[in-house]
Order: sequence, then structure tokens, then C-alpha cells
Amino acid sequence: MPKKMTNHRYLLIVNPEAGSRSTMKALPDIERLLRDRKADYEFHFTKERGHATELVKAVGSGFDVIVSVGGDGTINEIVNGMPDINKPLGILPIGTGNDFARSCSLKPGDLESAVDVLLAHDVKKIDVGEVNGRRFVNVMGLGFEGRANDIGKMLSFLRGTPKYLIAIGGTYLTYRRMPLRLKFNDLEINEKVFLMSIGNGWNVGGGLQLTPKAKLDDGFFDLCYVQNISRWRILQVFGKLYDGTADEVAEMEMHHTKELHIVSDFPIPAHIDGESFEPVQKEFKIKIIPQAQEIIGNWSADTRFKS
Repeated sequence: MPKKMTNHRYLLIVNPEAGSRSTMKALPDIERLLRDRKADYEFHFTKERGHATELVKAVGSGFDVIVSVGGDGTINEIVNGMPDINKPLGILPIGTGNDFARSCSLKPGDLESAVDVLLAHDVKKIDVGEVNGRRFVNVMGLGFEGRANDIGKMLSFLRGTPKYLIAIGGTYLTYRRMPLRLKFNDLEINEKVFLMSIGNGWNVGGGLQLTPKAKLDDGFFDLCYVQNISRWRILQVFGKLYDGTADEVAEMEMHHTKELHIVSDFPIPAHIDGESFEPVQKEFKIKIIPQAQEIIGNWSADTRFKS
């Protein structure tokens, strides 16, 4: 294939632990692909949780593009270092879930394609979610989804879809609905809730589509809200959670909103972009910030709304 050239300077932030350390195994291939395309790049490696945020703040201003080499957690940390740095974010998805990469129509595991997308520099300004002062780009999940994410973190020896299926199965057997008080749009709800998925993007949990019609740049969250659903019913509709037809399931209410306020008398299991929200909270104030972050994606490949 023809070699692509670029005039941009790339800061590649590498999470060595992402994808069960698969990032480190992929580095020689990444370097080869970037050298072949005559890209100007520099690697920086994270050393602990939260370090990617600090790296962006410390050295990001010296580069044209910040690139996440890892998974959803690495992207989330980088985004939380970006508010004061007006730079596009690129993605080389080598993590466990890679859900935001899917929302950007990137193919996890296809490094050559990801590098080509990065260097093609197709930039879109997307919305960003903010919850209790922290930012997220893809999804926030509460209840069942938050608990499944916590269980998934314990399964560090697994990757990809099998990890999430086991986590979902374990949650399926043990989870009980939790009482929440919700305010969004003109609604006030006070009841036990099974699941809430607040989607800016449309993928979560290794490929689940709980908000299949979500758009990253429409100024709204897509909210999937499930008050009650039986275990048998979950098994019946499970395929719809993967094939983009979750909105056809009667128990799954879909809403559009720009803000939510969530309160409980009990700690609420939650995640943002696949990272457990810690410390655990009893209250969340969530809002969308329109057109807040430039992302390099494979935007023409998203054909969900094309007839």
C-alpha cells in the first residue's frame, strides 16, 4: 500500500498494563508502521493509574496530536488532562474493551488500519460528559453495569468479550436492584433501578450496544434506563444488546438528556469509560459539554444512519 506522510508531531501515551500488557508486545509493530509512513512521534509511558493525565498536562503542549495507546481507561485519563490543551486525540486501540474505539468506527486489533486512520487526520469535535468534575467521552454506567465492570476488573487474566461475558454472568447471578432518585428533563423518578447506561458513544462492555442510536456530536446523552427486568427476560433479549436493537426491548426505556442528577442512600456502583468511579459515591451530577474535544476517527465508516 502507498506510504502515508504527515506533518504532525504525535505524542503517543502508552499504558504498559493495558490489554494484559499487549501494548508492549505491539510496540515494535507500531514503530514500524509509523516509521514506514515517516511520522514524527515520541513515546511516553504511564507508570501508575492517573499518570496519563499528568503526562498530557506536562508535555502535551509540545505536540500536535495526543495519541492513546491502550484501552478505554487510558483514553479517559488523557481526556481528563486535555481541557486546557487544544489538541486532537488519536487512538491506537490495544486495550481490553476498546469500546470508545468502536464508537469511532475503529477496528480493535487492526493496528495498520488504526495507524492509517490516525495519519489521515479526519477530525471531529465531539461532546464530552462531565460527572462530579471528571470527564468521560464514551459512557457512564450505573447499577448492573457498574457492578459488572467491578467484577470485570477482578478478571485481569482475561481479555475482550469473554472477560465481559463472565463479568455479566456473575452480576446476573448476584445483582439486586438499588433505590435511586433521578432527575432528568422534566422527570423525577424515585424507585429501585436495575440499570442505567448514559451513552455519549454507542458501545460498552466489550461490544454491547445499550444506546445504539447515540451520536457523539449531537449535544445529548442517550440514556438507557431499565427499572426492572427478570433474569429469564435478560437471556431472551441478550442478542439484541449486541446487534444494535436494544431499543426494541420493552423494558429498556430510551431517553435524550443533557443533564442528570442521581442520588441514593447507598453507595452506587458506577464506571466512566470502563473505569470504576472511585471513591464510590451516593450522588452524581452529570452534564454534557457540547463539541468539547477533537477526536481523530474513521467517521465515514459509521453507516448506522445511512439508508
